[in-house]
Amino acid sequence: MTEEPEEVEQVKVQKKSLSIKQILIFGGIILVLAGGGFFSYTKFFAKHEEGKESKESKESAKDTGRKDKKPEEQILIPIEPLIVNLTDKSRFMKISLQLEVGDKKHEELIKEKMPLLRDAIIMLLTSKSFEAISGSDGKMQLKDEVLARLNQALGKEIILNVYFTELMVQ
Repeated sequence: MTEEPEEVEQVKVQKKSLSIKQILIFGGIILVLAGGGFFSYTKFFAKHEEGKESKESKESAKDTGRKDKKPEEQILIPIEPLIVNLTDKSRFMKISLQLEVGDKKHEELIKEKMPLLRDAIIMLLTSKSFEAISGSDGKMQLKDEVLARLNQALGKEIILNVYFTELMVQ
């Protein structure tokens, strides 16, 4: 009879350790599921709620009689490809651009002044070296300089943005 109580105690100890393992496993599963649920909520449902909020704010603006500004129509004016020499010996660049203007009435002015604009771009590009325009920072700086030169040539801030549609340096 003395053997039976020891066996019962061993069984109890084994059950306790097994229950701790189960708790840890279930706890881990719960944490993984909670993390996955949080990730899914932030990834998929939070965007929809933001959209609803902006839609509600637009509706409330309509209710108060306030009208939001109509987004400006994007007008793009292409510039024929330019091929210019860079300051580096035996290096040249081929570039195609599109100019964004905010108003249809400026389109005629830009087409009328196209030779002046092409000249401003050519003069700027021929003063550049390969190192100055290589890399994304160099291209962004070039884009800003082209925009500034073109608006300067026009005498007013007509061009909103410049887009490179083709850029090759050899």
